[in-house]
Amino acid sequence: MNPLIVASRGKGAWNATKRAGTIVRRYGPTSKRMERSLTRYVQVLVNHEVQATFPFTASALERNRSVVQRLAVHHVEFAVHGYHHVDHKALSAEEQAAHLTKAAELFTTRGVNPTGFRSPYLRWNDHTIAAIEQAGFEYDSSEAIAWDVVDKHATERYERVLDFYGARSAADTPCVPRRAGNLIRIPYCLPDDEALADRLDFEDLGQRDRVWIEILSETHRRGELFTLGLHPERFGQLEQALVETLRAAKDLVPTVWIARLDEIARWWKARTESTITVDEPSPGVFKIRIDGPDGVTPLTRNIERIASEPPGGADRRARDVELLVSSPVRPFVGVSHRSPKAVPTFLREQGYIVEEVEHGRAHGSFIDRPQFDASHERDLLAELERHESPLVWLGRWPNGAQSALSITGDIDALTLWDYIGRFKRG
Repeated sequence: MNPLIVASRGKGAWNATKRAGTIVRRYGPTSKRMERSLTRYVQVLVNHEVQATFPFTASALERNRSVVQRLAVHHVEFAVHGYHHVDHKALSAEEQAAHLTKAAELFTTRGVNPTGFRSPYLRWNDHTIAAIEQAGFEYDSSEAIAWDVVDKHATERYERVLDFYGARSAADTPCVPRRAGNLIRIPYCLPDDEALADRLDFEDLGQRDRVWIEILSETHRRGELFTLGLHPERFGQLEQALVETLRAAKDLVPTVWIARLDEIARWWKARTESTITVDEPSPGVFKIRIDGPDGVTPLTRNIERIASEPPGGADRRARDVELLVSSPVRPFVGVSHRSPKAVPTFLREQGYIVEEVEHGRAHGSFIDRPQFDASHERDLLAELERHESPLVWLGRWPNGAQSALSITGDIDALTLWDYIGRFKRG
């Protein structure tokens, strides 16, 4: 995903030739080192009982079908990483649609049923999203979110790549999947392996290897998703960082849900389609029923008369999807009619039970925001977290997990010929 080489006619071919010697030295002309690295990568995941997602360029898959067959036994998910490894923002809407449709068809003929997509270079636009939906994918994982965990290690090289990717800051943007029609958009977290190995300056490797644990800690604290990106060719450099991150994730309480991107996409879609029925059999008594996927978990705050499992703090995980609770106020989020529709839509996707009302006198948590856009999302969630009133909502992740982690590794090329093929446009 190196943004220093962006495919274009002429220039791309020249850059490919210029760097061919480097690729041969690193992997060998038959990419034996790359295959060994990929094999070791998967074995470490198996040892930790973790399954991963590898976005794969279709042109590389076409030449290396046996690799997919060997990895499939370990339940690796293969997503589409473009037909060729090219900048989709440089393609027309028609070209993007053709690339993605052709890639999906090739995956299918090779016995792989791809459900997800990640753009090369994390570069996309509205035409990309339309092409992804048209090609029948369930999710996209191209939107970059940068975590402020690099401090003095940041460099101009790193800032440039954030700008190139169009990365949004985790300080403003909740790092969670998003629904876009029938498509689920799953964020990709930075810094990834390319940034850690080539773009950030560290005094020692121990500092570098702790960066992912810091992101894990922040996503766990906020109940969000860490999509960790580690290309197979850099696995040898960052194996220890990955292992330490997986160990830390397994030790956290409440638990971290470690899943492939297709599992996360399907869960998020199913959870957001849950139906919630509320009855009030008597004043101050609420009967709540949640119909959702297996693992959907009601959370409660400052609610009495409920069987629950306390994970620590004021929030509690309920044992059942049918709740009978007592509360002096309606234990849901009231949203004023003055607020844009984006407010209740966003809150419902985060798991809140939202009631749109004229005023908030009946609700302990009431939101009245005449102005709202994406830059206000984290502030809105923080406002709700500060409220101490009774509240019932749905956890983001299955079986009461606090946060989620997904291991991904883009496979741009396995051989020298795959690498040169990255710069084709046809």
